[in-house]
Amino acid sequence: MSHLRMDLERTPAAINEDRRDRWLHGRCALFAAALHRVTGLPIRAWLQDDPDLGVPVLVHAFVVRGEEAVDASGVRDPFGLLAGYEHWEPFLVDMTEVEVLAIGEPPEIDPAMLALAITDACIVAAALAPVEPAPSP
Repeated sequence: MSHLRMDLERTPAAINEDRRDRWLHGRCALFAAALHRVTGLPIRAWLQDDPDLGVPVLVHAFVVRGEEAVDASGVRDPFGLLAGYEHWEPFLVDMTEVEVLAIGEPPEIDPAMLALAITDACIVAAALAPVEPAPSP
């Protein structure tokens, strides 16, 4: 697999700000699943044990490239994703698409919303570029 970087200048302007906020706050599971489908990168999530519910709840879902997190904001440090969640004590887990959708989305996913997530995931994926040229054959 090639090393990738993200052109952070392109992505924020390319995704509508309201949609980016939706993918970052509230619909991150759907966006992580869409980004996984588009890139093939594995899904990881921050979860928090909820004593009232007795089960873990989703803090934030994203895909990973090496040790970097990729979400609607671009490439970030997975620990940097926790800014604003200082009162939480989350733990990091690998998840499948089925698992992240089960914990972060309602049972019936709106096909139009999924299509929009995939469209925006394609924008993020297009901003990923090889860091090193591939070796010549």
